[in-house]
Amino acid sequence: MVIDVHVHTFPDDMAARALEKLVAKADRAIAPVADGTVAGLLDQMRAHAVDYAVVCPIATRPAQFDGILAEALALRDGERGGEAARHLIPFASVHPADEARFAHLQQVAERGIRGIKIHPYYQPCVLDAPDMLEYFRCCRDLGLIVQCHCGFDIGFPFDPVCNPERIARVLHDVPGLRLIAAHLGGWRQWEESLDHLVGKGLYLDTSILAMNATEEAPQRVLREHPADRLLFATDWPWLSFRDGIDFVRSARLGANNERAVLGGNAAHLLGISVPAPW
Repeated sequence: MVIDVHVHTFPDDMAARALEKLVAKADRAIAPVADGTVAGLLDQMRAHAVDYAVVCPIATRPAQFDGILAEALALRDGERGGEAARHLIPFASVHPADEARFAHLQQVAERGIRGIKIHPYYQPCVLDAPDMLEYFRCCRDLGLIVQCHCGFDIGFPFDPVCNPERIARVLHDVPGLRLIAAHLGGWRQWEESLDHLVGKGLYLDTSILAMNATEEAPQRVLREHPADRLLFATDWPWLSFRDGIDFVRSARLGANNERAVLGGNAAHLLGISVPAPW
């Protein structure tokens, strides 16, 4: 079983414009590998035998909560088609500046959505600030998984709002939080991940850009972090499933560990027991 814990999709009528805007924001240093639609995601999942993918929306304004939750429920409940309902696991997003953030987190949990996505650049916040620690405690107490962008973001000037050292403080101050630190704990900050996060019990997802796949530091994180705390991810549509799987396999973790990273660990975290039929 293969499970990608970090993908993004956009509405059909907005996908092309959204991707172009993001490419321009990154000064054209990146390019998508697909069209960013739900149909495009499912087509590529089927082609590469990916059984499930966690869809990670980002509320860039507090007012987007209701629409994002409605779309997550539509995906889950079959309104976007049977294949989407079988193979996509929607998360929600609650903006840290939302005055109703704690009530909205509770609403997410009550509606049966498994987790939320945080992106400290698009939702300006500092991960280990006191108000964010309260936010994370609420997530923990509600049983919500937190999928969090970590490290630099290619579309922004560097600001250490979500670097590995801050993530380590969150882990210390909010024990029991089920946190997925994306991009191996910190995109372009993998040396700091080695210093502060490797071996510390949190989940690291394996999403990086193809240009980083052969660099020494991300390879070291992939090899040195406990295999049962690594989760396959691509950040699709920014990395193909083939390249993401090849990156995991390049670490030569052994057959059992490789199966765990590509899907077994995520299945346990998400409560999945069997592959979904195509």
